[in-house]
Amino acid sequence: MTRNKKTLLSLFACLLFLFSSIGIAEERSYGEKVGHKTLRSLSNMTLGILEVPKGIIKTSNDSNMLYGVTAGTFLGLLNTVGRTGVGVIDFISFPLATKPVIQPVHPWQNYLTLPTSYEDVFVLDF
Repeated sequence: MTRNKKTLLSLFACLLFLFSSIGIAEERSYGEKVGHKTLRSLSNMTLGILEVPKGIIKTSNDSNMLYGVTAGTFLGLLNTVGRTGVGVIDFISFPLATKPVIQPVHPWQNYLTLPTSYEDVFVLDF
């Protein structure tokens, strides 16, 4: 990988982290809502694979190691497909300011404490 590509990738990761840590409770403009939706769609599309180790670890902690590896892998793969699909839908529909469909919003938030859950689709954020 060339130095320019590494620099660009690092800059993208820093911007993604910066914009994902901004508070959600405050009132935001339409442009901010669309920008956050675009960033969360990119993070969900690219980092959805983080659901596999999350599923293995969480299931292993809840039961035993053998069940965690088998069922946790399956659960992680299902959530990877779900998170990536939500990311694609959010990316395609980014002009519509909608509320997040998946909780936690980004794959790295509340990694082992909060299970992945899905909300209603296309709920507008007024």
